[in-house]
Amino acid sequence: MEDKRQNKNYQYHNKKKNRNRSNYYKNNQQRNSSNNIDRIEKKSEEKVKEVVKSEAPRKKRHPFVNFFLFLTLLSSLAFFGISLWKGQDSTNFFQGFVSSVIFVIFSILFIGICVGSNSRKKGTIFLGSIFLLLFNLFGSLTSLGIVTIPAIGQTENFVGKSLTEVVNWASKNEITINQDYEYSDMVPEYSIISQDIPEGSKIKDIKEITVAVSEGPNPDKEIIIPEMNGWDTERVIDYVEDNYLNNVSVSFRESISPENTVIEQNDSGSMKRSSKLELTFSLGEEASKDDVKLVDLTNKSQFAAEVYLKQNQIKYKIKKGFSNKIEPGNVAKQSIKPNTMVKVNDDDEKLVVTISKGKSIKVPNLKDMSMVEITNWVIENKLKVEFSNRYDDSVKENHVISANYDKGDKVEQGETIKVVISRGKLVMEKFKSYDDFKAWANKYGISYEEKREFSEDVPQGEVISYSYEKGETIKNGDVIVVTISDGIEVKVPDLEGMTKKEAINALEEVGLKYNFVTRSSSKEKNTVIDQSISAGSKVSEETTITVTLSSGKKVSHREESDNDSNDSGNSSKPGSSGNSSSKPSKPESDSKPVKPSCDKSKGDNLNIQAGNTGTQTKEIISQLNPNHKFRWNLVNSCPNGDITPGTVCDALEGQWKNFCDTITVTIVK
Repeated sequence: MEDKRQNKNYQYHNKKKNRNRSNYYKNNQQRNSSNNIDRIEKKSEEKVKEVVKSEAPRKKRHPFVNFFLFLTLLSSLAFFGISLWKGQDSTNFFQGFVSSVIFVIFSILFIGICVGSNSRKKGTIFLGSIFLLLFNLFGSLTSLGIVTIPAIGQTENFVGKSLTEVVNWASKNEITINQDYEYSDMVPEYSIISQDIPEGSKIKDIKEITVAVSEGPNPDKEIIIPEMNGWDTERVIDYVEDNYLNNVSVSFRESISPENTVIEQNDSGSMKRSSKLELTFSLGEEASKDDVKLVDLTNKSQFAAEVYLKQNQIKYKIKKGFSNKIEPGNVAKQSIKPNTMVKVNDDDEKLVVTISKGKSIKVPNLKDMSMVEITNWVIENKLKVEFSNRYDDSVKENHVISANYDKGDKVEQGETIKVVISRGKLVMEKFKSYDDFKAWANKYGISYEEKREFSEDVPQGEVISYSYEKGETIKNGDVIVVTISDGIEVKVPDLEGMTKKEAINALEEVGLKYNFVTRSSSKEKNTVIDQSISAGSKVSEETTITVTLSSGKKVSHREESDNDSNDSGNSSKPGSSGNSSSKPSKPESDSKPVKPSCDKSKGDNLNIQAGNTGTQTKEIISQLNPNHKFRWNLVNSCPNGDITPGTVCDALEGQWKNFCDTITVTIVK
């Protein structure tokens, strides 16, 4: 029974176990099936989205952005082309070429990336293209020279610019500006032709700059004058004015040649603009005798006006006058009004033509103006200006010390205004040598004088002291006293009567140098009879003294004959003088040497250069012309009114002068 019960329980549990396992497998199968369906559905949805996305129409990019991208590409290519064109003459052409290629490649890549990017980034793309477009535009303008970038802390290129710009720049950077005027056909008047400091130089290293300023065409430049036979008056007038010829005269006479054409010409070929050119025009076979209606000559050049008047046989007279409106050299007014009928070759009704000298310019008080203001005034009034500078303890730095015209003076266009600018107080410097001091003093027009003293500490020729210490202010007109060492003081011994050996020992003992000469004397041979520096004199050590030794008594020719006779045994009484009428010859030492006359065929061309003061100019001229003799005439002003200190009033530069005559030189103090 018990076994049967156990068997039933076993069967029951076994069935339950199988039923549970069946339910597990069933549930698991259902769960896997559900997951597979979910995965299939998810994949289907993704495929549907991809199909929908691929079939959906692509959103177009904003046309404004595309337009700027296109402009950026064009500007990049244009900048590349301009860089190559302007850089072909540059020394860094290869470097510029590589940089341009790299920049163009970058621009193309940038535009390509922008085109393929998400349209939602159109704001960023737009800003990027704008900046790149502006960069290309700016680079192109600077390459073409339309826009210039001022170099910070560096010298600019002033060539072609106005003198005013240079003066403003120099004043701003506290740089002294020197102006040299040169003729130029290409550069406008008062514009810069060249500069001595190259572009890009550091301003901190520059103390002064010199610029060449154009003063217009050169009136003496050589040009080629063509054969003008057959030219009419209009063509001749245009050629004369375009080529700045300034010495052309015309005449008219009857001729079978066409009326108002050139029939004779005095010269052609290579000529100066100032050379005389004479042209003869034809009046036709018979000159007209009818009255002429006078045209308005105002503003015509003097040459054009004279051609018209001679062409129409109108008698005229030229005079000059100021005009505030008419350019110099043009007709300012005429005594007979335009459109008036005038008679031909009428001496009673002569036309007066006034040629403009430009406006009458009244000089302001230049001492109250700065360099910039003076330059602007000069340019505005078509004058010229020369600035010089010197130290002055009474005038502030960069202020005007003096000018060659005073307030209220009247000047004409083209005249030169000379202005001296103060460099402020002059302070004594420290010098390595006396030569350095002299160069400094001559440069700044400082007067100085030498004083000599013996010194056991300072070698001969070197400076013992200056009357000013380093850092002291040197006032106007002060003279610096320079004390120069004469070396160690030596007392000259008395050599007279000594032998040559004794004289040498005496001189070497005190440190003097010597040389010997001989002269006949009644004193014993080879004894000292004279010395070039007297005994007891105080001289510098190593001074050379010339010592004269006796060569013995000189025997006359008569005495030599007597001696020869005695030696040969000829009869002669002792003490006989022979020929009593013969006079003994004078010793050679007693005869006076004949002073040779100066050879005036020897000389040289004078080299004349001016300094900042009369004293400085004297020293410079003396140094440059060591073989010439000068007489100095210091004045307050030259005859032409020039008051610039140191100016040489005489036209001596390059003149040949002999070494015999004394040359008088007049200099402004």
